[in-house]
Amino acid sequence: MSTTTTDTAAFQVARQEFRVLDDLTYLDVAGRAPMADRVHREMLEYLTVCRARGADKDEWLARVERIRARTAAFLGADAHEIAFMKNTSDGLNTIGAALQLQPGDSVLVSPEFEHANNVYPWVHLRDRGVNIRTAPVGPGGVVRAQDIEAAIDASTRLVTLSAVSAWTGARPNLAAIAQVAHAHGAFFLVDAAQAAGVVDIDVHRDDVDALAAATQKGLLGMYGLGVLYCRADWFDRLRPPFLSVAGVQREGLHESDLGDFQNASVLGSAARFEVGNHNFAGLFALDAALSLLEEAGIARIERHVLDLADRLIIGLTEAGLNPAVDTAQSGIVAFPAPDPGAMIARLDSHGVRVSLRRGRVRASLHLYNDQSDIQRLIDLL
Repeated sequence: MSTTTTDTAAFQVARQEFRVLDDLTYLDVAGRAPMADRVHREMLEYLTVCRARGADKDEWLARVERIRARTAAFLGADAHEIAFMKNTSDGLNTIGAALQLQPGDSVLVSPEFEHANNVYPWVHLRDRGVNIRTAPVGPGGVVRAQDIEAAIDASTRLVTLSAVSAWTGARPNLAAIAQVAHAHGAFFLVDAAQAAGVVDIDVHRDDVDALAAATQKGLLGMYGLGVLYCRADWFDRLRPPFLSVAGVQREGLHESDLGDFQNASVLGSAARFEVGNHNFAGLFALDAALSLLEEAGIARIERHVLDLADRLIIGLTEAGLNPAVDTAQSGIVAFPAPDPGAMIARLDSHGVRVSLRRGRVRASLHLYNDQSDIQRLIDLL
């Protein structure tokens, strides 16, 4: 379904919040999101408090819980299933450690589909006797449920996959892959770094066991903050790799109080995975960014982005530049070029921001992009 006239008007309003568009045709959210005006205002308010009062920590902690609930609703989760981490990698590694994989266990991953940060955590476990099994990339550049079925075996305790490939924009059927993983008794972990905020993610609908994402891309936030979802019925089977006051049941105690440490127990929520103080600045940026994403609506954002991506794919194909996928699956469109580095430098000199990834030129779109951005890129190519 194409973007409607009403939707277009809403996105034009959102577009006004991004000052970067005054000077650039910005097609690189998969690398780093530009900052919206409301996020900028939130950061200024945070800095004002820091300068004037040092901190309003009790108020900030209460706000964190509201942001936790808001984030959960955005991802289709419950509030107690959300933890705040440093980034995507922190979330992936936390789950990998919490599963306590044993010698002879295996992890199933598709290295050609994944960002390296969803490969290295599993390579790191090989010295503990954990094996890596690999799934191929199927037709259209996507990992399919049948590819997972063919690669999984009785030793597989973890299947991990990106919700959107950072290299091609291909998007697997998470629900179908979850069904295969669970039929074999495996945990299903999703890297949503390139999906959250751009395409519709619903962890309960898709039967995902855990999902990790950072906030500086599609979630339109800042570096240094990640979101981790963990299904509630896994809490008691996962051991937090680290523990601090933040992850312990301590009702009525100040954070500095020792309490009954001999009989301490971890929180009955995903917050058990949190360590130390929160990244308050990053969380308040996320809060403001979520308000923008909610106003547009994630279903409408996905429809808008896919419409623009399809237009770009058609333009690239007509220009003889064959994109990695022939139909838009996400906001990422990657294509080869004889000299991609030179092409990106030329585009940059004309104020068009894209990326070079694995030998391809990569354009990535969000709610603030419109048809004029696509046409400008195509004209320059």
